[in-house]
Amino acid sequence: MVTVITALILFGIIVLAHELGHFLSANLVGIPAEEFAIGMGPKIYQHEGKKTIFSIRALPIGGFVRFIGEEEQSDDARAFHKASIWKRFLVILSGPLMNFMLAVLLLTIFFACFDTYQPSTKILEVVDGSPAMVAGLEPGDKITSVNNITINQGDENKGVEIFKDIISREGNNPINIVYTREGQTKTLELKPEYSPERQTYEIGIVFGELRRYSIFPSIKLAFMQTGKLIIIMIQLVGSLIFKGQGLREVVGPVGIIGEIGKAVRSGIQDVINFAIVITLNLGIMNLIPFPALDGGKLALLAVEGLRGRPMDPKKEGYIHFVGFVLLMLLMVIVTFKDVTSLWS
Repeated sequence: MVTVITALILFGIIVLAHELGHFLSANLVGIPAEEFAIGMGPKIYQHEGKKTIFSIRALPIGGFVRFIGEEEQSDDARAFHKASIWKRFLVILSGPLMNFMLAVLLLTIFFACFDTYQPSTKILEVVDGSPAMVAGLEPGDKITSVNNITINQGDENKGVEIFKDIISREGNNPINIVYTREGQTKTLELKPEYSPERQTYEIGIVFGELRRYSIFPSIKLAFMQTGKLIIIMIQLVGSLIFKGQGLREVVGPVGIIGEIGKAVRSGIQDVINFAIVITLNLGIMNLIPFPALDGGKLALLAVEGLRGRPMDPKKEGYIHFVGFVLLMLLMVIVTFKDVTSLWS
């Protein structure tokens, strides 16, 4: 039950952010919305505002904002189809952009409220009985050089890789380590041991440190991490579409709820991380130039700009309807795969 409630809350927040992006940008450029809905299917709640009907619908599989004149001709001067291309482009694009901003917000909360792992040449853990423990290394020690080769050069990731390369290259020969502890510089010598499991020489330490950031560094890190995740996800989506890689790992609502259940059992940090992945996926997938998706609508706007005249609303509506049917068919197929996998 907790998993279902968590899933509904996550889906609701993510869909709300997406549709709110469309709604707010439309208000900004003067395009009125007839309805703002979370969910699909029959209405289970409705509130009539001055200009817009706000509703919650029975099926938690999406949402929509319906604008005056979006799918039909209208005499209203503020109708969607009468707005300039740049205004319509902004309204459509704002949905995925709001998903990206939600990821930034969640990452900011994550960095500000929880200890997060960061690459570092500091020692995070020392393995019991390892050469490092026998030699006297402790968590918190920061290794600065190995065999007179400096590894602490500002780039923590690079420093860790340099350290590992030196250990691997030296084999079981004794190595000299320089490290700092509580502001004091110390040295020691130890002999690495071979790990059959990892097929390399090790001294028995785990690099890294746990940090919690103040609000402004958290915001900066959140933007940087969001950008990195977007690039990674675009590459994964490209491999899926053009190469078919990862096709078996594609999941639908049932599979997502299963993953949410795992996150709930692991704790709030994993739930937040999962929400970040889902909102970024929704933003990126919506930008694919496929009918019924925001990307498909943006593509038709680009065609309109090149032609110098709009497409017939009926034809455009038909294109998006076909796209919607295909998307629903895909969802049914993926959901069927998720359900059958539960019994296999």
